[in-house]
Amino acid sequence: MERRGYDTSKPALSWVTGFWLVSIVAACEPIWATPEGRAREFIEALVMAPSGQEQLRDIANLSPEREPDDLVDGLSARVGLDYLRAMQSREVPLTFVQGESRQTGEARRTVKIHVTYLQPGTPATAEVRFLVRIEKAGGNRWHIARVTGDN
Repeated sequence: MERRGYDTSKPALSWVTGFWLVSIVAACEPIWATPEGRAREFIEALVMAPSGQEQLRDIANLSPEREPDDLVDGLSARVGLDYLRAMQSREVPLTFVQGESRQTGEARRTVKIHVTYLQPGTPATAEVRFLVRIEKAGGNRWHIARVTGDN
């Protein structure tokens, strides 16, 4: 639209500005990424892609000598993981939901993660719950410290 010689719509400038804005946001860690979101991502990766050790280490902020499976503590958590992996291999859709979060200190939080699924052959849903303890390592870096079952 033009008003007395002034072009008020500049699509080229809008596209360039939009491109630069998207590039800047993509290059940075998302602002909306929270420590609690990291806990949900870790549980999802543990269930869906347990062989992706580098991805799990990256999400958990672990050093290369530590194994992500070592963070899983207790029989309940191990059985829950094995069960969900079996359900996933049977192509049962799983939904990962971040539940309540408790701050247990300045640099510690415990997050409840719910994994829900439709029980095969029934209209009922069921869930497996995990408690994920996250701790601030240094600066603003959070890492996964421990995963336990909450069933």
